[in-house]
Amino acid sequence: MVNPTVGDEWRRAQESMGAAAICRDNGFYADSVSRAYYATLHAAKAALALQGFDSIKGHGAVQRLFGNELVKADLVEREWSANLRQSHARRNLADYHVSEIFSASDAGAAVEQANAFLNRMQSFLGDALP
Repeated sequence: MVNPTVGDEWRRAQESMGAAAICRDNGFYADSVSRAYYATLHAAKAALALQGFDSIKGHGAVQRLFGNELVKADLVEREWSANLRQSHARRNLADYHVSEIFSASDAGAAVEQANAFLNRMQSFLGDALP
């Protein structure tokens, strides 16, 4: 039986991805960058839940476990760990540095990068997804 957290995290990843696109399309670029990160975060948590890690607290813990349990185990390529870290760094700027200005291009790149991450995690999750 598949861990139900996988489906819950994946659903949240999809919702965040949709919100990121809506924000991008309506000129809320910082919010788009932030939501794109959360799409990535929840997709990473879905992948970790598949490996039995379903009660992860904290962004750093997700990044460490993703690297240790998925990348080092050769289940996921290293580039996706870098993607997760970069997305988190952009989200910190978007959420906590009010003087930081984000453009349509920034938001578009964040959404594109998150989409690529979700596509890779969807492939990893395979039949575990509802």
